[in-house]
Amino acid sequence: MIGRMFAVAAGLCLVAVTFASAQAEPRIALVVGNANYGAEIGKLPNPVNDAGLMVQSLQQSGFQVTKVTDADWKKLKRAIQDFGDKLANAGPDATGLFFYAGHGVQVQGTNYLVPIDADISKEADVRIESISADDVLQQMEFAGSRVNIVVLDACRNNPLQRTIRAMNRGLAPMQAAQGSFIAYSTSPGSVAADGSGKNSPYTAALSKAIVQPGMGIEEAFREVRASVMAATQDKQVPWDSSSLTAPFFFKPAAAQFTTASQAAPEPAAKPAAAAAPASLEMEKALWDGIKDSKAASDYQTYLNQYPNGVFAGVAKSRLAALGQGAPREQPVVPEVVEPAAAPVATSVEPESEPVASVATEQTAKDDGIARDSNGVDCRIKDATRSATDCRNVNRSSAGGGGYGGGGSKTSGSNRWK
Repeated sequence: MIGRMFAVAAGLCLVAVTFASAQAEPRIALVVGNANYGAEIGKLPNPVNDAGLMVQSLQQSGFQVTKVTDADWKKLKRAIQDFGDKLANAGPDATGLFFYAGHGVQVQGTNYLVPIDADISKEADVRIESISADDVLQQMEFAGSRVNIVVLDACRNNPLQRTIRAMNRGLAPMQAAQGSFIAYSTSPGSVAADGSGKNSPYTAALSKAIVQPGMGIEEAFREVRASVMAATQDKQVPWDSSSLTAPFFFKPAAAQFTTASQAAPEPAAKPAAAAAPASLEMEKALWDGIKDSKAASDYQTYLNQYPNGVFAGVAKSRLAALGQGAPREQPVVPEVVEPAAAPVATSVEPESEPVASVATEQTAKDDGIARDSNGVDCRIKDATRSATDCRNVNRSSAGGGGYGGGGSKTSGSNRWK
């Protein structure tokens, strides 16, 4: 369901997609109004008017409508069959709607729509002379359309009860496949009023509700219920049952229909507080789409989007009832703080002191050996050495010890001669 809706997008995206595509999917409707019954059953004043009013409202909501009035058995049977064929040809994304105004009865838990030519004198005749409402549901289910809506403004003041005492009052609840919404003009086992005006109280209220932009189907029928109860002093209480798996809007908000080729002008900036009603409306639309769900994932999806929403408490209770316990909290990822980079120590190497060259004089002082200017031991005979090279060294040598130390002075000049 909306867990299925969750794949659609994160949170609220599912509602935005529903709005944007609302006018894109095919919408097929069959509207029937039977009024001119024979004398045995009795004429009804409003069903034909009701059918005309519903056609106008449904067309404003984007439906392709076929209207059938005062249908006999064959005409009604053929209209239902053609409706099923159109719905099947529209594809799996289509929405089908069947509206019936006229006499309806139930026999042993099965609801029947009464054609204007029905000749009913006993209970067994109902199955032969009337058409089961289940036939409509079967046509819609066979078509495989995404959304199926059945609206029965029937079980009006029924004169058949005068001749068939065992016949039950009102209609019986109906079971339908997933993706269906079934609405009754009154509660099971009760009789609906035909109304003193041009239209029945139920159809008059419904025709107004379904053309209100942005109103979800559940909200629309709640508004219808309140209007009818007020108009009948609580004598008639409309009823509905739903197995829809996604939000449905008869007439989404006009702003949602803007396309690229119909670029709307930028709206004037509004105070932040003005956005609250729109947000609440979107939250409510999401909730209406899942409130009857049996899937825990749908309530978790709602809570993910609106953890503090209006229906958060109810959603948590539903999760607990479905055995899921407390809603899953989204894990909090701790913030990783990178350590500050340590300052880079810069060591200043001391400049190396220049190595003092060892002069010949210093060398002579260190080891007591006289060397020439090239550092060669003067005791070594060298033909390349000048005659005065070693003499000069010997004169300047400290200690005057000559070559052996010992303090005796020996003339270098005499030594090398």
